[in-house]
Amino acid sequence: MQVVRASILLRMEDGSWLTLGRDYLYRNLWCAFRVDEVRLPGGQEIKYGVLESGGFAAVVPVTDVGDVVLVHQWRQPLAGFTLELPSGGVDAGEDPREAAARELFEETGYRAAGLECLTSVHTSTGRSTEVCHLFRCRAVRDERGPRPEPTEFIEVVELPLGEAVEMALSGVISDAATVLGLLWTEKWLYQMPR
Repeated sequence: MQVVRASILLRMEDGSWLTLGRDYLYRNLWCAFRVDEVRLPGGQEIKYGVLESGGFAAVVPVTDVGDVVLVHQWRQPLAGFTLELPSGGVDAGEDPREAAARELFEETGYRAAGLECLTSVHTSTGRSTEVCHLFRCRAVRDERGPRPEPTEFIEVVELPLGEAVEMALSGVISDAATVLGLLWTEKWLYQMPR
């Protein structure tokens, strides 16, 4: 018992929280919601809600004329439409690069040429385990697409990259992955040797 207590105290002294229990309230194919019972470093015990997610891949597709390909779609949590990058869930065991290419084709009818990883970021560290894997590519039209899933009602929107960046900076585009991807891609394009 002394060894267990010592390891708990060591862990707690570094400021970490000790998970005492975990209760899943909801699960589906895309996510799960759990409530953790935790002990804080000061000894207080609380319940803490966590949304688990397998993460998603998003891609900044830029056409040969410099337009970025975005999707306009309804987002139920916001009760409104958003303009965002093509994106979708990363299936268990799937390479995020494959998910990005798949989602680009399904949602827009474009294929990804020169798909390059920009970064992977946690989307909401205080609420969720979700990770966004962000890519960019050259968008190449494929007449066999798009092929949206039955729950997707998407309008494809092509805008000059500079205009999309302005929309992100002004708050018209508010999806975090989209804002990050647009800003990162603009910076990359203007740093390339001409």
